[in-house]
Amino acid sequence: MNLNLLEALEQLEEEKNISREEILQILEKALTTAYKKNFDAHDDDVEVKIDPVTGEIAVYKLIEEEAGEDGEVNVRKIRNVLNTKKFGRIAAQTAKQVLIQKLREVEKETLYQEYADLVHTIISGEVVRVGGGDVDLRINKVDAVIPAREKIPLEKFSPGQFVRGYVLEVQKRSKGPLVILSRSVPEFVQKLLEKYVPEIESGIVRIVAIAREAGGRSKVAVVSTDPNVDPVGACIGEGGSRIIQVIKELNGEKIDLIPFSSDPAQFIANALAPAKVMDVKIDEDEHRAHVTVSPAQISLAIGKDGQNARLAAKLTGWKIDIRQFMEEKD
Repeated sequence: MNLNLLEALEQLEEEKNISREEILQILEKALTTAYKKNFDAHDDDVEVKIDPVTGEIAVYKLIEEEAGEDGEVNVRKIRNVLNTKKFGRIAAQTAKQVLIQKLREVEKETLYQEYADLVHTIISGEVVRVGGGDVDLRINKVDAVIPAREKIPLEKFSPGQFVRGYVLEVQKRSKGPLVILSRSVPEFVQKLLEKYVPEIESGIVRIVAIAREAGGRSKVAVVSTDPNVDPVGACIGEGGSRIIQVIKELNGEKIDLIPFSSDPAQFIANALAPAKVMDVKIDEDEHRAHVTVSPAQISLAIGKDGQNARLAAKLTGWKIDIRQFMEEKD
């Protein structure tokens, strides 16, 4: 048992990066509890020690001894070695259980740390079960879930399907970590663009802001740090090759790529695309923009159920009033 114990300790130390001292302390505590339970020992009078070099297990009983000198009586505790032959099998079983439990805990913690490092990235998982609105997935050895509130509206999944999601958080559980994914947050669109547009990943093109209504439309404001690179063109790609990949990942969600401008009026005009704007007047005091469009563009500027205007306001951070241009009559 001593040899097996030392081999197990060495394996844990090398492969799992657990210190021998830590394991020995845990084992000593567990063996002390096991001895007291099986041999009806009192709470404070027994302790188990393991020799870190030989792996030899010793059980001590703490005995109070009185010693007198010059009329004074002193009480001290001394260790009395107990016979451990009957304890051998129990000790071996206990040590094995403790080592297995510790190994499981370490593996869970390692997995948790591995996936905690992936928060704010996108990863792919296989759908295991769909029910109650939530989608359960498996990512290698780890459970993941897309809660109902984090799905793109109306999208459906089936077991065996591989799905990408944005990692919101990683939760610790007794049976291992749980990865919480989202497909509805604006950051999911950003990470997809980073994946398919090399200029974004390299920093030549920068995403300034995103306004999204998942499943319907996203507006993405982009700017280039290189005057020779068109940020919108870079995101679209040749023949639309790049943006098509992103739209496909989002199940057909529309994406408006908006050139960012430091001029609020120009930025607001850009944000109202695909509508063409005639004029934008800025009210700094109320942080409001008064936008004029032609009669032919009014419905496009507002959008279905007000979506286009709503997303433009969210993207730019300005309140937007849209009015139709009326020609003055003689």
